Amino acid sequence: MQTLATQQQPRLSVKFVVGVFFTLLGILLTLDNLDLVDADRFLAYWPLFLIAIGLMKLQDRDNRIPAIFAIAGGALLLLFTTDWVRFSIFDLWPVALILAGLAILAHAFGFRPSAINVGSDSTILAILGTRKEKVTSRNYRGGRIIAFMGGCELDLREADMENGPAEIEIIALMGGVEIKVPEGWEVIGNMLPIMGGADIRTKAAPGGRKLVVNGVVCMAGVDIKSKPAEAL
Repeated sequence: MQTLATQQQPRLSVKFVVGVFFTLLGILLTLDNLDLVDADRFLAYWPLFLIAIGLMKLQDRDNRIPAIFAIAGGALLLLFTTDWVRFSIFDLWPVALILAGLAILAHAFGFRPSAINVGSDSTILAILGTRKEKVTSRNYRGGRIIAFMGGCELDLREADMENGPAEIEIIALMGGVEIKVPEGWEVIGNMLPIMGGADIRTKAAPGGRKLVVNGVVCMAGVDIKSKPAEAL
């Protein structure tokens, strides 16, 4: 009995935190509708949810870059939702020039963001620009996509996977991600849209390949569709 109880204990994970967040949000809004509490006093702290996810992912060496983006984005949103800062977010537009300048300097010194290579599990970075990547690996395992004020187009129509499902993690902040998959691939989306959206239009085949897409979409959009290679 003790062993069974131990196995049934909830494990602290991103899905667990998401479940707790939406449960508490539903309770709060219900109490607000019944005029029992003022939900506005608590809703301003919703970015703590992003920070919590980032802190959890920070422990994973392979997910530290998305974790840093989640923590930074959550902290920035918290500053505005709680009125700790009084200036407009548009006053920060020169930061885009700083990031663009750093990106140009990085290219000048020979730095190139890594792409999702054959059979690898690396990262595509799209910051203040557009990245287009085409994968032809026969043993595709997935990777990460980080789009910050930029866009990413990932073409997987000529890719295949040999062992198990592939997994992609997406962090999209004020950007967009488009993924093209072969017909027959089943796409499972576990994305959290925050003032954004995720659209999955695929035709799954029984017993076919499976692609799992996880991530956070904040003021951005993710579009996943399946078409044969000759159609586009």
